Amino acid sequence: MENLKKEMQKNAVSILGVSKVRWKRQGEIRSGDYTVYYSGGEHAEKGVAIVVHKRVVRSVVKKIVYNDRIIAIKLKAEPINILMIQAYMPRSEHEDDEVEELYGVNEEILEEDGKGNLNTIIMGDWNSVVGDEPYRNIIGPHGLGRKNHRGQMLINFCERNGLIVTKTWFRKPKRRLYTWKAPGDRSRHQLDYILVEHQFRNIVKDVQTLPGADIDSDHNLLVAKICTRLKKIIRFQKRRPQWDLEKMNTQKQTVQDTLEGKLGAIECDSGNVEVQWNNIKECVLDTLSDLVGKAEKRAIKPWITQEMISNMDERRKWKNVCSKHVTIAPPTTEPRDVTRKQT
Repeated sequence: MENLKKEMQKNAVSILGVSKVRWKRQGEIRSGDYTVYYSGGEHAEKGVAIVVHKRVVRSVVKKIVYNDRIIAIKLKAEPINILMIQAYMPRSEHEDDEVEELYGVNEEILEEDGKGNLNTIIMGDWNSVVGDEPYRNIIGPHGLGRKNHRGQMLINFCERNGLIVTKTWFRKPKRRLYTWKAPGDRSRHQLDYILVEHQFRNIVKDVQTLPGADIDSDHNLLVAKICTRLKKIIRFQKRRPQWDLEKMNTQKQTVQDTLEGKLGAIECDSGNVEVQWNNIKECVLDTLSDLVGKAEKRAIKPWITQEMISNMDERRKWKNVCSKHVTIAPPTTEPRDVTRKQT
């Protein structure tokens, strides 16, 4: 998690979709400047998550937790709101019916939560290859590899819902095209994509992979630069400082005696209840302020050490050294899928 946050900060990534997180059940956690919305199953197998920076958290108006392969958030933005979905599609050994069912789930979310004036962005590990041949206004000329059967299923999904595959519309060096490499670096493929609605394609200014980004995964970080303005949603006021209960407990008798003395000196002849209440309140607050005081906020000691950070930097440095001269060739068959984790 610390390595992931470091890469997000270094590459100025505000929202990150993650597949195969291997976390159980659903929930959200906060870690430093980031909040993780996650959805898993009863077993630590698949799982998806969306990691957002604290600037983005203030604009989140809804979380949509569906299953261990699909999660979504809705953001308040200008000129229109944004629906962001993270998907993790099954590998090639799974039946096509299971894949189509998950595409159906995505379309249910689009139908229920994507109505009205809303921009939809779907990101994830699609376990499919759409290829480098342009197709209408969906696939651009800058893809990678040869389209396979699952890639055609993704294209069909985009065609039904007015989406485009953004990665294929930006010309990049080949090292910026692949998103996953097979064990032993035998081959490299483009399996991860970010989809946007065709009518809002102009908000996407750039899409590329970052091979140097490292969170110990066989997938490369796929980053899209999207221009929009998020609205800040005010949910609660700043938390007031709390009384030091530990100190109050140790000086319990002193506080009690002092408070009884002050309360006994209050004149109760006045018939005005509000005046009497204000006098009592003032006595209590003055006593607590003099004898107890407010509790100091304790800093949370970070669990990660400088040695761990140095080791992560060293691994990042050597990540692509052994494979930088490998030639990326289009696959002649569908890429072989193995157990892997997406960044």
